Amino acid sequence: MKIPIDVIPERAGHLEVVEIPACDRRTLPGVVSQRACLLYGARWMLAAIRDAVHLIHGPVGCAYYSGTVRKKNYRVFSTALGEKEIVFGAGQKLEDAIREAVSLRPRSSAVLVYTTCAVGLIGEDVEAICKRASASLGLPVVPVNCPGFGGVSQGKGHDVAAAALLEHFIGRAPAGPPLENSVNILGEFDVQGDLKEIEQLLQRLGLNIICAVSGRATVENMARAHRAGLNIVHCGRTGRWLARKMEERFGIPWRKVSFFGLAETAAALQAIAAFFNRPGEAAWVEKEAEAARQRALPYLRRLAGRRVALFFGASRMGSMARAFGELGMEVVLCGSQFGCREDYTESRRCLGRGTPMIDDAHQRELEEFLHRYRPDLLVGGTRERFMAHKMGIPFLVFPQETSPYAGFNGFVNLAREVAALVGAPVWRLGNSGFMREEGEEMVASKYSVKPL
Repeated sequence: MKIPIDVIPERAGHLEVVEIPACDRRTLPGVVSQRACLLYGARWMLAAIRDAVHLIHGPVGCAYYSGTVRKKNYRVFSTALGEKEIVFGAGQKLEDAIREAVSLRPRSSAVLVYTTCAVGLIGEDVEAICKRASASLGLPVVPVNCPGFGGVSQGKGHDVAAAALLEHFIGRAPAGPPLENSVNILGEFDVQGDLKEIEQLLQRLGLNIICAVSGRATVENMARAHRAGLNIVHCGRTGRWLARKMEERFGIPWRKVSFFGLAETAAALQAIAAFFNRPGEAAWVEKEAEAARQRALPYLRRLAGRRVALFFGASRMGSMARAFGELGMEVVLCGSQFGCREDYTESRRCLGRGTPMIDDAHQRELEEFLHRYRPDLLVGGTRERFMAHKMGIPFLVFPQETSPYAGFNGFVNLAREVAALVGAPVWRLGNSGFMREEGEEMVASKYSVKPL
Protein backbone atom coordinates (compact mmCIF):
# COMPACT_ATOMS: atom_id res chain seq x y z
CA MET A 1 0.00 0.00 0.00
CA LYS A 2 1.20 3.48 -0.80
CA ILE A 3 1.96 5.69 2.17
CA PRO A 4 -0.69 8.41 2.49
CA ILE A 5 1.58 11.48 2.35
CA ASP A 6 4.88 12.44 0.78
CA VAL A 7 7.86 12.29 3.12
CA ILE A 8 11.58 12.75 2.66
CA PRO A 9 13.34 9.44 1.85
CA GLU A 10 15.01 9.09 5.24
CA ARG A 11 11.59 9.28 6.93
CA ALA A 12 9.79 6.74 4.75
CA GLY A 13 10.12 3.85 7.19
CA HIS A 14 8.60 5.89 10.02
CA LEU A 15 5.18 5.95 8.30
CA GLU A 16 3.46 2.61 7.75
CA VAL A 17 -0.04 1.53 6.77
CA VAL A 18 0.41 -2.26 7.06
CA GLU A 19 3.34 -3.09 9.33
CA ILE A 20 4.67 -1.16 12.31
CA PRO A 21 6.76 1.98 11.71
CA ALA A 22 10.49 2.31 12.32
CA CYS A 23 11.06 3.55 15.86
CA ASP A 24 13.61 4.06 18.65
CA ARG A 25 15.85 5.99 16.26
CA ARG A 26 17.39 9.40 16.60
CA THR A 27 15.54 12.29 15.01
CA LEU A 28 17.00 13.31 11.65
CA PRO A 29 19.31 16.34 11.89
CA GLY A 30 17.49 19.46 10.78
CA VAL A 31 14.01 18.05 11.41
CA VAL A 32 12.08 19.80 14.16
CA SER A 33 10.85 16.91 16.29
CA GLN A 34 7.95 16.88 18.74
CA ARG A 35 10.05 14.89 21.23
CA ALA A 36 11.34 15.92 24.65
CA CYS A 37 14.65 15.02 26.31
CA LEU A 38 15.73 12.44 28.91
CA LEU A 39 15.47 14.95 31.74
CA TYR A 40 11.81 15.56 31.03
CA GLY A 41 11.16 11.84 30.70
CA ALA A 42 12.66 11.25 34.14
CA ARG A 43 10.67 14.15 35.59
CA TRP A 44 7.50 12.75 34.02
CA MET A 45 7.93 9.65 36.17
CA LEU A 46 9.44 11.08 39.36
CA ALA A 47 7.85 14.51 39.77
CA ALA A 48 4.90 13.26 41.83
CA ILE A 49 7.08 11.81 44.63
CA ARG A 50 5.99 14.45 47.09
CA ASP A 51 8.21 13.64 50.08
CA ALA A 52 11.47 14.00 48.16
CA VAL A 53 13.55 17.08 47.34
CA HIS A 54 13.92 17.43 43.56
CA LEU A 55 17.20 19.16 42.64
CA ILE A 56 18.11 19.91 39.02
CA HIS A 57 21.90 19.99 38.68
CA GLY A 58 22.41 22.24 35.67
CA PRO A 59 21.50 25.64 34.19
CA VAL A 60 18.43 27.29 35.62
CA GLY A 61 16.58 26.92 32.32
CA CYS A 62 16.51 23.14 32.78
CA ALA A 63 14.81 23.59 36.15
CA TYR A 64 12.27 25.97 34.65
CA TYR A 65 11.58 23.50 31.84
CA SER A 66 11.05 20.54 34.19
CA GLY A 67 9.02 22.33 36.86
CA THR A 68 5.70 21.71 35.07
CA VAL A 69 4.76 18.09 34.41
CA ARG A 70 1.36 16.91 33.14
CA LYS A 71 -0.04 20.44 33.58
CA LYS A 72 0.93 20.45 37.28
CA ASN A 73 3.50 22.79 38.80
CA TYR A 74 6.05 21.18 41.12
CA ARG A 75 8.62 22.79 43.37
CA VAL A 76 12.13 22.10 42.12
CA PHE A 77 15.53 23.35 43.24
CA SER A 78 18.44 24.15 40.93
CA THR A 79 22.20 24.59 41.17
CA ALA A 80 21.79 27.24 38.43
CA LEU A 81 25.12 26.50 36.79
CA GLY A 82 26.76 29.32 34.90
CA GLU A 83 29.85 29.63 32.74
CA LYS A 84 32.26 29.61 35.70
CA GLU A 85 30.96 26.33 37.16
CA ILE A 86 30.89 24.63 33.77
CA VAL A 87 34.55 25.59 33.18
CA PHE A 88 35.95 24.96 36.67
CA GLY A 89 33.54 22.36 38.06
CA ALA A 90 30.45 22.53 40.24
CA GLY A 91 30.95 19.77 42.81
CA GLN A 92 31.08 22.08 45.81
CA LYS A 93 28.08 24.03 44.55
CA LEU A 94 26.09 20.80 44.28
CA GLU A 95 26.97 19.76 47.85
CA ASP A 96 25.95 23.18 49.16
CA ALA A 97 22.72 23.09 47.17
CA ILE A 98 21.77 19.67 48.55
CA ARG A 99 22.23 20.85 52.14
CA GLU A 100 20.37 24.09 51.52
CA ALA A 101 17.45 22.35 49.81
CA VAL A 102 17.09 19.89 52.70
CA SER A 103 17.17 22.76 55.21
CA LEU A 104 14.28 24.36 53.32
CA ARG A 105 12.39 21.04 53.22
CA PRO A 106 13.40 19.49 56.58
CA ARG A 107 10.66 16.80 56.51
CA SER A 108 11.81 15.35 53.21
CA SER A 109 12.62 11.65 53.14
CA ALA A 110 15.07 11.70 50.22
CA VAL A 111 16.81 13.90 47.65
CA LEU A 112 16.70 13.26 43.90
CA VAL A 113 19.53 14.91 41.95
CA TYR A 114 18.86 15.12 38.22
CA THR A 115 21.84 15.56 35.92
CA THR A 116 21.59 17.64 32.75
CA CYS A 117 23.51 17.99 29.48
CA ALA A 118 25.96 20.50 30.94
CA VAL A 119 26.85 18.20 33.83
CA GLY A 120 27.18 15.20 31.54
CA LEU A 121 29.55 17.09 29.26
CA ILE A 122 31.92 18.26 32.00
CA GLY A 123 32.02 14.81 33.64
CA GLU A 124 30.92 15.80 37.14
CA ASP A 125 31.16 12.86 39.59
CA VAL A 126 27.60 13.30 40.83
CA GLU A 127 27.36 9.79 42.25
CA ALA A 128 30.29 10.32 44.64
CA ILE A 129 28.93 13.68 45.75
CA CYS A 130 25.51 12.14 46.44
CA LYS A 131 27.09 9.37 48.52
CA ARG A 132 28.93 11.89 50.71
CA ALA A 133 25.80 14.00 51.12
CA SER A 134 23.72 10.95 52.00
CA ALA A 135 26.17 9.92 54.74
CA SER A 136 26.23 13.45 56.10
CA LEU A 137 22.47 14.05 56.07
CA GLY A 138 21.33 10.55 57.01
CA LEU A 139 18.81 10.17 54.18
CA PRO A 140 18.98 8.84 50.61
CA VAL A 141 20.53 11.25 48.12
CA VAL A 142 19.98 9.60 44.75
CA PRO A 143 21.53 10.59 41.40
CA VAL A 144 19.23 10.39 38.38
CA ASN A 145 21.56 10.25 35.39
CA CYS A 146 19.41 11.85 32.69
CA PRO A 147 21.39 14.26 30.49
CA GLY A 148 19.31 15.14 27.46
CA PHE A 149 21.77 13.69 24.94
CA GLY A 150 21.71 10.23 26.59
CA GLY A 151 18.96 8.73 24.43
CA VAL A 152 16.75 9.21 21.40
CA SER A 153 13.75 10.57 23.32
CA GLN A 154 12.13 11.10 26.71
CA GLY A 155 11.30 7.39 26.75
CA LYS A 156 14.84 6.58 27.83
CA GLY A 157 14.33 8.96 30.76
CA HIS A 158 11.47 6.74 31.98
CA ASP A 159 13.86 3.78 32.09
CA VAL A 160 16.53 5.77 33.95
CA ALA A 161 13.96 6.90 36.51
CA ALA A 162 12.59 3.37 36.98
CA ALA A 163 16.11 2.03 37.52
CA ALA A 164 16.76 4.68 40.20
CA LEU A 165 13.54 3.77 42.01
CA LEU A 166 14.31 0.05 41.90
CA GLU A 167 17.88 0.48 43.14
CA HIS A 168 17.29 2.99 45.93
CA PHE A 169 13.64 2.88 47.06
CA ILE A 170 11.51 -0.12 46.07
CA GLY A 171 11.69 -3.00 48.53
CA ARG A 172 13.74 -1.24 51.23
CA ALA A 173 11.30 -2.25 53.99
CA PRO A 174 11.71 -5.68 55.67
CA ALA A 175 10.74 -8.67 53.57
CA GLY A 176 7.52 -10.53 54.23
CA PRO A 177 4.63 -12.37 52.60
CA PRO A 178 2.40 -10.47 50.14
CA LEU A 179 -0.06 -8.18 51.86
CA GLU A 180 -3.61 -9.41 51.49
CA ASN A 181 -5.61 -7.96 48.56
CA SER A 182 -2.81 -5.55 47.68
CA VAL A 183 -1.63 -4.22 44.32
CA ASN A 184 0.78 -1.67 42.88
CA ILE A 185 -0.05 0.41 39.82
CA LEU A 186 2.94 1.10 37.58
CA GLY A 187 2.79 3.79 34.92
CA GLU A 188 -0.25 5.71 36.19
CA PHE A 189 0.21 9.48 36.44
CA ASP A 190 -3.10 10.57 37.98
CA VAL A 191 -3.93 13.07 35.26
CA GLN A 192 -6.99 15.09 36.32
CA GLY A 193 -8.12 12.43 38.79
CA ASP A 194 -7.62 9.27 36.69
CA LEU A 195 -6.06 7.45 39.64
CA LYS A 196 -9.07 8.12 41.86
CA GLU A 197 -11.39 6.57 39.26
CA ILE A 198 -9.17 3.50 39.01
CA GLU A 199 -8.86 3.20 42.78
CA GLN A 200 -12.63 3.27 43.23
CA LEU A 201 -13.01 0.42 40.75
CA LEU A 202 -10.31 -1.63 42.48
CA GLN A 203 -11.94 -0.99 45.84
CA ARG A 204 -15.16 -2.49 44.45
CA LEU A 205 -13.07 -5.62 43.91
CA GLY A 206 -11.87 -5.43 47.51
CA LEU A 207 -8.31 -4.41 46.60
CA ASN A 208 -5.99 -1.77 48.05
CA ILE A 209 -3.21 0.13 46.30
CA ILE A 210 0.13 0.07 48.11
CA CYS A 211 1.97 2.31 45.66
CA ALA A 212 1.15 4.05 42.38
CA VAL A 213 4.25 4.90 40.35
CA SER A 214 4.17 7.68 39.79
CA GLY A 215 0.75 9.10 40.52
CA ARG A 216 0.92 8.58 44.29
CA ALA A 217 4.42 7.38 45.14
CA THR A 218 6.21 8.22 48.38
CA VAL A 219 9.46 6.99 49.83
CA GLU A 220 7.49 5.06 52.45
CA ASN A 221 5.04 3.27 50.18
CA MET A 222 7.74 2.46 47.61
CA ALA A 223 9.68 0.73 50.40
CA ARG A 224 6.64 -1.59 50.93
CA ALA A 225 5.88 -2.05 47.23
CA HIS A 226 7.67 -5.43 47.13
CA ARG A 227 4.89 -6.95 49.25
CA ALA A 228 2.10 -6.41 46.70
CA GLY A 229 0.26 -9.43 45.38
CA LEU A 230 0.10 -8.06 41.84
CA ASN A 231 1.63 -5.28 39.77
CA ILE A 232 -0.87 -3.59 37.44
CA VAL A 233 0.89 -1.96 34.48
CA HIS A 234 -1.20 0.87 33.07
CA CYS A 235 1.33 2.62 30.83
CA GLY A 236 3.61 0.08 29.20
CA ARG A 237 6.43 2.46 28.34
CA THR A 238 6.86 3.55 31.96
CA GLY A 239 5.69 0.45 33.82
CA ARG A 240 6.59 -2.64 31.82
CA TRP A 241 10.35 -2.55 32.48
CA LEU A 242 9.82 -1.97 36.20
CA ALA A 243 7.24 -4.77 36.41
CA ARG A 244 9.62 -7.25 34.80
CA LYS A 245 12.45 -6.31 37.16
CA MET A 246 10.17 -6.54 40.22
CA GLU A 247 9.05 -9.98 39.08
CA GLU A 248 12.70 -11.08 38.79
CA ARG A 249 13.72 -9.62 42.13
CA PHE A 250 10.63 -10.06 44.31
CA GLY A 251 8.54 -12.63 42.42
CA ILE A 252 5.57 -10.27 41.93
CA PRO A 253 3.41 -11.24 38.93
CA TRP A 254 2.09 -8.46 36.70
CA ARG A 255 -0.67 -7.75 34.22
CA LYS A 256 -0.67 -5.13 31.47
CA VAL A 257 -4.14 -3.55 31.31
CA SER A 258 -5.83 -0.31 30.31
CA PHE A 259 -8.62 1.63 32.00
CA PHE A 260 -9.45 3.77 28.95
CA GLY A 261 -12.65 2.84 27.17
CA LEU A 262 -15.50 0.56 28.19
CA ALA A 263 -14.16 -2.69 26.75
CA GLU A 264 -10.62 -2.11 28.00
CA THR A 265 -11.79 -1.18 31.50
CA ALA A 266 -14.10 -4.19 31.70
CA ALA A 267 -11.36 -6.51 30.47
CA ALA A 268 -8.89 -5.04 32.98
CA LEU A 269 -11.23 -5.54 35.93
CA GLN A 270 -12.13 -9.06 34.86
CA ALA A 271 -8.44 -10.00 34.46
CA ILE A 272 -7.59 -8.60 37.89
CA ALA A 273 -10.63 -10.30 39.47
CA ALA A 274 -9.61 -13.60 37.88
CA PHE A 275 -6.08 -13.26 39.29
CA PHE A 276 -7.50 -12.83 42.80
CA ASN A 277 -9.97 -15.69 42.17
CA ARG A 278 -13.13 -13.61 42.21
CA PRO A 279 -15.13 -14.77 39.18
CA GLY A 280 -18.37 -13.46 40.66
CA GLU A 281 -17.38 -9.89 39.84
CA ALA A 282 -17.91 -10.36 36.09
CA ALA A 283 -21.64 -9.58 36.26
CA TRP A 284 -21.02 -6.35 38.17
CA VAL A 285 -18.38 -5.24 35.66
CA GLU A 286 -20.66 -5.86 32.68
CA LYS A 287 -23.52 -4.01 34.39
CA GLU A 288 -21.31 -0.96 35.07
CA ALA A 289 -20.02 -0.94 31.49
CA GLU A 290 -23.55 -1.01 30.06
CA ALA A 291 -24.71 1.74 32.44
CA ALA A 292 -21.83 3.95 31.30
CA ARG A 293 -22.63 3.28 27.66
CA GLN A 294 -26.25 4.34 28.22
CA ARG A 295 -25.11 7.56 29.89
CA ALA A 296 -22.83 8.28 26.93
CA LEU A 297 -25.45 7.39 24.30
CA PRO A 298 -26.62 10.98 23.58
CA TYR A 299 -23.04 11.92 22.73
CA LEU A 300 -22.38 8.77 20.71
CA ARG A 301 -25.20 9.62 18.32
CA ARG A 302 -23.50 12.94 17.52
CA LEU A 303 -20.09 11.32 16.99
CA ALA A 304 -21.01 8.34 14.81
CA GLY A 305 -19.01 8.35 11.58
CA ARG A 306 -16.66 11.15 12.57
CA ARG A 307 -12.93 10.85 11.82
CA VAL A 308 -10.18 11.25 14.40
CA ALA A 309 -6.37 11.43 14.23
CA LEU A 310 -4.30 10.43 17.29
CA PHE A 311 -0.76 11.62 18.05
CA PHE A 312 0.42 11.29 21.66
CA GLY A 313 2.21 8.92 24.09
CA ALA A 314 2.72 5.55 22.42
CA SER A 315 1.64 3.20 25.19
CA ARG A 316 -1.93 4.48 25.12
CA MET A 317 -2.41 4.61 21.37
CA GLY A 318 -4.05 1.22 21.12
CA SER A 319 -6.41 1.55 24.07
CA MET A 320 -7.43 5.07 23.09
CA ALA A 321 -8.00 3.97 19.49
CA ARG A 322 -10.44 1.37 20.85
CA ALA A 323 -12.08 4.01 23.05
CA PHE A 324 -12.64 6.32 20.08
CA GLY A 325 -13.96 3.35 18.15
CA GLU A 326 -16.50 2.86 20.93
CA LEU A 327 -17.47 6.51 20.43
CA GLY A 328 -18.34 5.56 16.85
CA MET A 329 -15.37 7.43 15.37
CA GLU A 330 -13.00 6.20 12.67
CA VAL A 331 -9.29 6.44 13.47
CA VAL A 332 -7.54 7.74 10.33
CA LEU A 333 -4.06 8.23 11.85
CA CYS A 334 -2.29 6.88 14.91
CA GLY A 335 1.17 8.03 15.93
CA SER A 336 3.55 8.95 18.71
CA GLN A 337 6.65 10.98 19.38
CA PHE A 338 8.65 8.17 21.00
CA GLY A 339 6.95 4.80 20.71
CA CYS A 340 8.83 1.53 21.04
CA ARG A 341 8.27 -1.65 19.04
CA GLU A 342 5.98 -3.21 21.68
CA ASP A 343 3.78 -0.11 21.72
CA TYR A 344 3.34 -0.04 17.96
CA THR A 345 2.77 -3.80 17.74
CA GLU A 346 -0.03 -3.57 20.31
CA SER A 347 -1.52 -0.56 18.55
CA ARG A 348 -1.42 -2.28 15.16
CA ARG A 349 -3.44 -5.18 16.60
CA CYS A 350 -6.07 -2.69 17.80
CA LEU A 351 -6.19 -0.77 14.52
CA GLY A 352 -5.78 -3.47 11.93
CA ARG A 353 -4.09 -2.91 8.60
CA GLY A 354 -4.81 0.10 6.46
CA THR A 355 -4.63 2.72 9.21
CA PRO A 356 -1.48 4.85 8.90
CA MET A 357 0.89 4.75 11.87
CA ILE A 358 3.61 7.35 12.22
CA ASP A 359 6.61 7.65 14.53
CA ASP A 360 8.27 10.94 15.56
CA ALA A 361 6.26 13.02 13.09
CA HIS A 362 7.25 16.64 12.65
CA GLN A 363 4.84 19.50 12.08
CA ARG A 364 5.26 19.54 8.31
CA GLU A 365 4.13 15.92 7.99
CA LEU A 366 1.19 16.41 10.33
CA GLU A 367 0.09 19.49 8.40
CA GLU A 368 0.09 17.63 5.11
CA PHE A 369 -1.80 14.70 6.58
CA LEU A 370 -4.47 16.97 8.07
CA HIS A 371 -4.92 18.74 4.74
CA ARG A 372 -5.31 15.51 2.81
CA TYR A 373 -7.42 13.49 5.27
CA ARG A 374 -9.34 16.29 6.98
CA PRO A 375 -10.23 14.58 10.27
CA ASP A 376 -13.02 15.96 12.42
CA LEU A 377 -10.73 15.89 15.48
CA LEU A 378 -7.01 15.81 16.25
CA VAL A 379 -5.97 14.40 19.64
CA GLY A 380 -2.44 15.17 20.79
CA GLY A 381 -0.13 17.10 23.07
CA THR A 382 -0.03 20.84 23.53
CA ARG A 383 2.41 21.39 20.67
CA GLU A 384 -0.11 20.40 18.00
CA ARG A 385 -3.02 22.46 19.36
CA PHE A 386 -2.31 25.74 17.59
CA MET A 387 -1.50 24.10 14.27
CA ALA A 388 -4.86 22.33 14.34
CA HIS A 389 -6.77 25.45 15.31
CA LYS A 390 -5.17 27.49 12.52
CA MET A 391 -6.38 24.84 10.10
CA GLY A 392 -9.89 24.92 11.53
CA ILE A 393 -9.73 21.45 13.10
CA PRO A 394 -11.04 20.75 16.62
CA PHE A 395 -8.29 19.66 18.99
CA LEU A 396 -8.39 17.57 22.18
CA VAL A 397 -5.39 17.65 24.51
CA PHE A 398 -4.27 14.25 25.75
CA PRO A 399 -3.19 13.72 28.51
CA GLN A 400 -6.31 15.70 29.26
CA GLU A 401 -6.69 19.07 30.99
CA THR A 402 -10.27 18.85 32.23
CA SER A 403 -11.66 15.70 33.85
CA PRO A 404 -10.66 12.04 34.30
CA TYR A 405 -10.91 9.80 31.23
CA ALA A 406 -10.10 6.53 33.01
CA GLY A 407 -12.73 4.01 34.02
CA PHE A 408 -16.41 3.92 33.19
CA ASN A 409 -17.08 7.47 34.39
CA GLY A 410 -14.05 8.63 32.42
CA PHE A 411 -15.49 7.21 29.21
CA VAL A 412 -18.63 9.30 29.69
CA ASN A 413 -16.46 12.37 30.30
CA LEU A 414 -14.52 11.65 27.10
CA ALA A 415 -17.70 11.25 25.06
CA ARG A 416 -19.19 14.47 26.40
CA GLU A 417 -16.07 16.56 25.80
CA VAL A 418 -15.39 15.19 22.31
CA ALA A 419 -19.01 15.81 21.28
CA ALA A 420 -18.80 19.37 22.56
CA LEU A 421 -15.54 20.01 20.70
CA VAL A 422 -16.61 18.52 17.38
CA GLY A 423 -20.04 20.16 17.51
CA ALA A 424 -18.85 23.66 18.43
CA PRO A 425 -20.32 26.26 16.03
CA VAL A 426 -16.92 27.91 15.49
CA TRP A 427 -15.84 25.11 13.14
CA ARG A 428 -18.70 25.95 10.77
CA LEU A 429 -17.56 29.53 10.20
CA GLY A 430 -16.80 30.30 6.58
CA ASN A 431 -13.25 31.46 7.25
CA SER A 432 -12.14 28.36 9.14
CA GLY A 433 -9.62 26.00 7.61
CA PHE A 434 -12.10 23.17 7.01
CA MET A 435 -15.86 23.25 7.28
CA ARG A 436 -18.57 20.64 7.11
CA GLU A 437 -22.22 21.41 6.54
CA GLU A 438 -24.96 18.84 6.85
CA GLY A 439 -25.35 16.94 3.58
CA GLU A 440 -22.31 18.58 1.95
CA GLU A 441 -18.85 17.36 1.11
CA MET A 442 -15.92 18.56 3.16
CA VAL A 443 -14.36 21.63 1.51
CA ALA A 444 -10.60 22.09 1.26
CA SER A 445 -9.02 24.87 3.29
CA LYS A 446 -7.55 28.10 2.01
CA TYR A 447 -4.12 26.97 3.23
CA SER A 448 -2.09 25.31 0.49
CA VAL A 449 0.42 22.58 1.18
CA LYS A 450 3.02 21.39 -1.29
CA PRO A 451 4.51 17.90 -1.14
CA LEU A 452 7.78 17.54 0.76
